Amino acid sequence: MADTQGSIDRVAEPGRQAAATYRTIELAGLDACRAANIVGVDTTRGLGHRFLAIASQFPNQPAIVTATRSYAYGVVASATCKVASSLLGRQDFEPGDRVVLVAGNSPEYVAAFYGVLLAGGIVVPLPETIDSAELRNVVAHSEARLLVTGPPVLRQSSVAADATIETLDLARQSHPHAAAWGTGSEKSQNPLQRAAAILYTSGSTAKPKGVLLSHRNLLSNAESILDFLPIRQSDRILASVPLCHAYGNSVLQTHMLAGAALILDGSTTFPNSLVDALEQHQATSFAGVPEIYHTLLACSDLRGRSLPDLRYMTVAGAALEPRVAIDLADLISPARLYLMYGQTEATARLAYLSSDQLRIRPTSIGKAIPHVELAVRDRRGRPVAVGSVGELCARGPNVMLRYWRDPAATSRVIVDGWLHTGDLATVDGDGFVHLAGRRQDRVKIRGLNVMPREVAQALSQHLPPCQLVVVPFAFKGTTRLALFVAMDNTDTTSLQELRRVCRERLARHQLPSHIEMIDKIPRTASLKIDRRSLADRATQQINMRFTPDTAVTTVIR
Repeated sequence: MADTQGSIDRVAEPGRQAAATYRTIELAGLDACRAANIVGVDTTRGLGHRFLAIASQFPNQPAIVTATRSYAYGVVASATCKVASSLLGRQDFEPGDRVVLVAGNSPEYVAAFYGVLLAGGIVVPLPETIDSAELRNVVAHSEARLLVTGPPVLRQSSVAADATIETLDLARQSHPHAAAWGTGSEKSQNPLQRAAAILYTSGSTAKPKGVLLSHRNLLSNAESILDFLPIRQSDRILASVPLCHAYGNSVLQTHMLAGAALILDGSTTFPNSLVDALEQHQATSFAGVPEIYHTLLACSDLRGRSLPDLRYMTVAGAALEPRVAIDLADLISPARLYLMYGQTEATARLAYLSSDQLRIRPTSIGKAIPHVELAVRDRRGRPVAVGSVGELCARGPNVMLRYWRDPAATSRVIVDGWLHTGDLATVDGDGFVHLAGRRQDRVKIRGLNVMPREVAQALSQHLPPCQLVVVPFAFKGTTRLALFVAMDNTDTTSLQELRRVCRERLARHQLPSHIEMIDKIPRTASLKIDRRSLADRATQQINMRFTPDTAVTTVIR
């Protein structure tokens, strides 16, 4: 097969050339893959070897289940070995190289993810919906030498449009014995401390950063989650979240390391397809972000379905409003609901709250997950008193190595071994943490401090169930607030009603200068609220003159 090189522009570091090269490898299907003969795997070498060890224990158990077929652990392990073998056999690959993986939730994604790790590479996972410009930027910033992807991306992206694509057929050819793989770098350092992945943050509030995670980070966070989530080897989880982001990645690691099955079926675009998948595959759990739960509750027949196999659901990626969380917990009972808080910089999870605490502490994110310390500290790094506001800090084996190529940002967020999350919080008398907003979101309006999160919470208590977001935005050199509300199809709330609630429930300096009812709250690729685009929208809209009959209004101040 011929290699075709292409050049891309990138930000050059001192002493480096201004251009990098990449090659694109297309992943073919793995329907015909045969189970690998895996014995004697050394699990101290890292996450890829740990996956092979699990596969050797459960070679015939389902690992990945799609709408049309099931892939056993042995089959996925065989494909994983093939990816690793292919990489190690290339002259343009060395252990430690970054390999960009662009693929949707699929068996091929799983095989490629662990295959890159097995070969000693650093995987850079990205969503298949990424646009060409952003993909080029990530390839350049990560200094990746290889791009592994599939036909959907190749059809849509210009990155490889002019290239002759190599095909890595997972269903053909053999591979060397898994236990023989290793890298020279392992002799000089603990293999678990080696870099394993770069996860790019969502960029919902700022420019995305590359979070460099080690094998130890990934393994320790998965093991912590397994200590509190009731995941069994016989479990089947329906994963609606992208595996390439921190939440989805933690779902992948916890279930593969437990020998459980990952169900990749249904679509968030058609909510009932997710409910159908829960029922048809007899799913024992479900993972989703708040947006998905809002959609399921409002636009599916989840309330009328019997799901006797369901044992629990998890939500992460953002806060689920207390009323919605309680409604969901009541609906799925006796199955449990786990609310989880985390950051990409902490690999995934930092805290959790189970459904038995929801009515007692509806605004809490819970307590630290096992093997992680949480502390609320003041600006001098001292723990604050109960009920006082400070910054939430975390310490543990899950905290990232650093930001990729950004030592200044790294030194700002990791101080004396503590990760500064940027979230303001309080701790109650029982040790439960309550968020008070983002540190950088605290703004001054009319000379007074305002937290958009507090404004949103105050309004949500007096409005019908809806998705609402309060964001600060710039207007003529001042900072103002904007309120965006997405109602479901059955709600009849009007702009006049929204204005009335704002005037009755908010102080004058908290009043939004812009209120807009929109069909859908915009999300980033990781399904977080895209606050940057909402702020830009508010600035643009308020500079235009709307009549009172339109769906946009300005509150009289």
